[in-house]
Amino acid sequence: MAEPDPFHHPPDGILRPHTLPRGGLSRHANPLSLLILSTVVTLGLSGVLGHAGMQRDTYRADGPPHSLDVEMPTTIRTGDFYETRLRVRAGTDIATLRIGVPAALWREVTINAMVPQPESESSDGERFQFDFGPLAAGEERLVKISAQVNPRLHGTVSGELEVMDGDRVLLRAPRQMRVLP
Repeated sequence: MAEPDPFHHPPDGILRPHTLPRGGLSRHANPLSLLILSTVVTLGLSGVLGHAGMQRDTYRADGPPHSLDVEMPTTIRTGDFYETRLRVRAGTDIATLRIGVPAALWREVTINAMVPQPESESSDGERFQFDFGPLAAGEERLVKISAQVNPRLHGTVSGELEVMDGDRVLLRAPRQMRVLP
């Protein structure tokens, strides 16, 4: 007895009605899928989903005689790169300018660069501290921090930045950043 030709018989489970041509809309792609795709693309491009450009905010902390301006995003997407700029103005001499950043503010954030580089860095587990040396009365120091939000981070990070003279806190600046998926 001859073996059946596999090219002339459909596979198991495929019946004759499955192989017959169909008429009407079933021959074409479903227009609903095109509508859904177009809607998602339009929402993404419009910025309605929360990222029509990074939302930045400048916060000023004044504590006579010093001041601190913090420019950083308030809302950002996970995976994005961003900059934080800190501008410290000294009203009186600061023997050792120290910037304190709470670890909670940099949770799941990768710091790529800091300009200028601090003279020394330390951490006590709850706060990162960066020493920038003396700052004379009337002078200002601009510190630029380049960072990236790690893909695992969603939600909000917050904490208080501190400007210190050694261990003495001169100013505090509460900051918060919302991270969208």
